[in-house]
Amino acid sequence: MKTAVVVAVAVLILVILFSVQHYGTDKVGWLFAPAVLLWFLCIGSIGAYNICKHDTVVLKAFSPVYIVKYFRVGTKRSWASLGGIMLSITGTEALFADLGHFSTLAVQIAFTSIVFPCLLLQYMGQAAYLMHHQEDVKEAFYRSIPDLAYWPVFVIATMAAVIASQATISATFTIIKQAVSLGCFPRVKVLHTSKDISGQIYIPEINWILMVLCIIVTIGFNNTTQIGNAYGKLTGFLITLVN
Repeated sequence: MKTAVVVAVAVLILVILFSVQHYGTDKVGWLFAPAVLLWFLCIGSIGAYNICKHDTVVLKAFSPVYIVKYFRVGTKRSWASLGGIMLSITGTEALFADLGHFSTLAVQIAFTSIVFPCLLLQYMGQAAYLMHHQEDVKEAFYRSIPDLAYWPVFVIATMAAVIASQATISATFTIIKQAVSLGCFPRVKVLHTSKDISGQIYIPEINWILMVLCIIVTIGFNNTTQIGNAYGKLTGFLITLVN
């Protein structure tokens, strides 16, 4: 598929995503929840499959002894490699900003019973796969998917990537509301979309401004590699600035 077509489809998806925000996190969440649940179950199952098929020795990674050995043997190179792990934790800042949109019990159940176990299985599964296919390190996830499941997982992954943008949108609303309360941002119209959870809000002006900015970034960068590189560098800069 040509780059221009991919960009056009991405822009269309962004417009649709931002257009449904006025319904509130609760209703949008119910729309997205089945796809997100299916995504986590898929990656967890693929990870377990790769662990069983390639090498169960990766389960030893639960022992902290190995990370100590890794830093002891690799010294400076081991510490430098942590820079590549940066992208695996970026996005968690949006997660903490989103906590006001959900109840405590919902977060506890989702993360302890679904998110954390599935992510562990997936990462260990990739490690097991790479132990025997080191040449696939750049595309470990898609290469490790069984042939029969490739296209269904590809479709689910695309849906999950779209839904992941919701976290950033909701987080932006929360941060702007807090900034307005502290007098650090011009006053804007804040709409509460839920009678039960006060943190579920919608800010029309911010929603449309954010949509325009996202479209500009999508068209300007053209591919995910450039966006990922820019995002990683910016995140590293911000962490350095805050510290």
